[in-house]
Amino acid sequence: MHKKMKKFLTFISLLMFFSGNIYAQEHHTHEHSRNEIGFSGGGLYAFGHREWGGGLHLHYFRTLGLHSKWSLGAGFEQAWVDGSHFNAGAGVKYQLFDRLSISALPGVSFIAHRKTDTHGTHTPRKTLFTLHFELVYDIFHWEHFHLGTVLDYSWEKGDQHAMIGIHAAFCF
Repeated sequence: MHKKMKKFLTFISLLMFFSGNIYAQEHHTHEHSRNEIGFSGGGLYAFGHREWGGGLHLHYFRTLGLHSKWSLGAGFEQAWVDGSHFNAGAGVKYQLFDRLSISALPGVSFIAHRKTDTHGTHTPRKTLFTLHFELVYDIFHWEHFHLGTVLDYSWEKGDQHAMIGIHAAFCF
């Protein structure tokens, strides 16, 4: 598992590094859509558990105006590490540059940890406040479809994790 994860993270890192050079000299103008439905998936590391896993993130954002850099939206995240973490939140996205955006989504995390005791394995569940941040760099734009890389960080009391992966979005 660790060799595959290292290869995946190396691939994503190289993609992020070389994509900046590919597009550095180009200047695009394209019409920005008001709505975005995005999906991210990648390798996830839970700092408190010191464990690798996988993560998926789905979000919807709508800009505050036709040429606004600000958007409001909601997102959901599923993390598979030491059991299961499911986050739901609402928040903002800001378009830093044409292809680079950052979002912050406070919300609720629903956690089910695997525990083993003398009676066997059981899954205690709890609900916690969470903060989710996402940094997205769109490498490719094809009409209404964007594809790029994502760096994602989530915090909740007693746990935090980061994910690096692929981001795809449909804008309309």
